[in-house]
Amino acid sequence: MKNNWFRVLVGFVTNNLGLKILAVMISCILWFVVNNITDPLEDKPFNNIPVEIINSDLITNEGKVYEVLDGTNFVNVRLRGKRSIIRDITRDDLRAVADMAELTFMNTVRIEVSSNRNNSDLEFKCSTENLKLSIENMISFERRIKVSTTGTPEEGYIIGDVSQSQNVVRLSGPESLMSQIDHVEAVANTNGYSSDINTSVDLKLYNKEDKEIRSGSIKMNISTITVGVTILPTKEVPLNFTVSGEPEQGYVVGTNMKINPMRVLLAGRKTTLDAINGLAITDTALNLEDKTEDFTAVINIRKYLPTGTRFADANFDGNISVTVGIEPLVTRDLEIPSRNFAAGNAPENFDVTLHEFEADEPRPFKIRISGTKAAVDAVNPDTVIGVVDMNAMLKELNLEEWAVGGYSGTITFNLPDNVELAEKYKLTVVVQEKEENQDNQENQENQHNQDNQENQENQDNQESEQANQ
Repeated sequence: MKNNWFRVLVGFVTNNLGLKILAVMISCILWFVVNNITDPLEDKPFNNIPVEIINSDLITNEGKVYEVLDGTNFVNVRLRGKRSIIRDITRDDLRAVADMAELTFMNTVRIEVSSNRNNSDLEFKCSTENLKLSIENMISFERRIKVSTTGTPEEGYIIGDVSQSQNVVRLSGPESLMSQIDHVEAVANTNGYSSDINTSVDLKLYNKEDKEIRSGSIKMNISTITVGVTILPTKEVPLNFTVSGEPEQGYVVGTNMKINPMRVLLAGRKTTLDAINGLAITDTALNLEDKTEDFTAVINIRKYLPTGTRFADANFDGNISVTVGIEPLVTRDLEIPSRNFAAGNAPENFDVTLHEFEADEPRPFKIRISGTKAAVDAVNPDTVIGVVDMNAMLKELNLEEWAVGGYSGTITFNLPDNVELAEKYKLTVVVQEKEENQDNQENQENQHNQDNQENQENQDNQESEQANQ
């Protein structure tokens, strides 16, 4: 039964197939012809058509300013008309206009949409009928431009001076917006820089909470300024403090001075920094006159900065804490071995001896030193050298040259700087003429011994040759 039904359907479709196809084609052609003859109505949409505001001077001439609300300055338009008319219309042919002369008490203005083609044959349907406005008094004032920077320069560099081409900007706009403006900023980006910057920077408006205010209703006489930023290299340098005055008798300055911080980071031009190896500071606050105990002073070193430099850390106030240790003076007796003494710069044409050490077994030389306990305890007597400088003796004795005799000369010792001698110590330097005869006799004996040695060697060589023969 089912197969029979299928055969009937196939027969119906294939029977006079050519005539059926021709009929379909004729129907389509007839529909197209009729449709063009009748020119039916059609709709054509256009989105985001800007609304043109005219006669706005009626508002601004009264010292007021307006702001469009709710995005009503753009509308969507649906155009209806005959196909032959609307098919060639583009969005550029449409115009949406709001005339301020028709402003209502509700601060709205009717939006009129038109086309530059066959307006009488077109129907316009607008998504928004009225332009909604907020109208306020317009106020103007000036604000100082605050210049700042953002980002971090390359390592080893800091931000130096910042300059700007303009200091003040004039603003105007609606009172409600203008009342929110707290300050105007121009922020220059310094991230990764190692050389000076000179760049154009946009002006931005901020409220008291540092939130940016953005509005096309606020007008500025300038929108950008040129900002110059100096990028300075840095260098860490040590601090060297010098004290003045002497502690009370019986006391001395300790070996360690505590400085906090011991080094500071300076910034300046490279040529300036290269010439700085440290800061030498002598301040009246470090006067130790009559002090008997540790002394601490806080010194501001800003005034000691070399010209053209500054502290690299803007938060550093320049205060340095300096503590000087004051200790009781102690003494210690030392016995210096006689072998550690000598006469320096002795004349070549004289024999020079130290009288105190001429004995076969000379005794050690005793001296007394003074200083802090740690300093005097650190002195090793075996390493202390005593020298009588004969050139210095000539000047001290007002002599032009040496002659035979005995002279008393001051001993200098190689003691540490923080250790002093309790008194001056002297040695007697004996100057004698050299014995030339003795020297000649020694030379003759040496020559005789050398000749005997050569004769013996020659004799030994002859005996050896005879034995070989």
